[in-house]
Amino acid sequence: MDTDTTSNKAREIIGKSITLLIPAGRLNEEHEIIERIRSGKPIKHYETVRIRKDGSLVDISLSVSPVTDDSGKVVGASKIARDITDRKQAQARTEFLTKEVQHRTKNLFAVVQSVVGRSFAGKRSVSEAQSAVMDRLHSLGQTHLMLMDKDWQGADLADVVRSEMSPYAGQVTVDGSPVLLNAKAAQNFALMLHELATNAAKYGSLSNTSGQVHIGWSVTQPNGSRRYVFHWQERGGPRVYQPQGKGFGSAVLEQVMAEYSDSQPVMDFAETGLIYQVSGSLATIAAEGPDDGEVDASLPESQRIS
Repeated sequence: MDTDTTSNKAREIIGKSITLLIPAGRLNEEHEIIERIRSGKPIKHYETVRIRKDGSLVDISLSVSPVTDDSGKVVGASKIARDITDRKQAQARTEFLTKEVQHRTKNLFAVVQSVVGRSFAGKRSVSEAQSAVMDRLHSLGQTHLMLMDKDWQGADLADVVRSEMSPYAGQVTVDGSPVLLNAKAAQNFALMLHELATNAAKYGSLSNTSGQVHIGWSVTQPNGSRRYVFHWQERGGPRVYQPQGKGFGSAVLEQVMAEYSDSQPVMDFAETGLIYQVSGSLATIAAEGPDDGEVDASLPESQRIS
């Protein structure tokens, strides 16, 4: 080590007040520490905050012991400061996840109650209603596993799409750039996809082997405001007719998804196949994170689910 450099660094602090390392709002701590040391009492593992040379704050654990002379008089103090930044960050993360799990559990129970209650509406038998409930709960469960894997920070839209559409291998194409959905949006997009897929499997392009579904989304930035468009289009299935009644699926597609759109979601029962589209501000669906929901247009995704 360069002794001149070490000497210069030492001169920066030797002889100066220890208060240089203490944030303004914590200056009273030093007075309390000194009073305790003067009385001969040590301080063990006192957690506080100090200032680095660059002005940033650092979490530390202080241990201070009195230093005495041969007569037992306190003549100084021995102080050890340990950087506990990693432990503090881990503790904060654990607290965040605990609160998030509590919040998501409460939210999940509310959604499950709604799913169960509305899934019986219009069903001809208990077994038919039971099947609808179990399928919808399975969809919710898959999404929550994705969110748990990412500490509830969000789920990639492409992953949500592939998870929901995996039973229909070979009949679905997906085209879109990476978009990280926030937890609530991920849950509702999964429900939306489940209802569209279920309807297509019963009455639409997934009810035969020749039908196709194309799912795509894009992000634009008109006038500096980022917007998304999500599009579902069916082709090659039986002729499509306007349904006579509305159930849980219609509520999800028209009402729930309207929360993420600045206009009513489009549902066009065209003869050639159902078209569904929802669009709005990206901020309504994007997860907060280091990139604040940024979309990398250089990473397009287009592939058939297999």
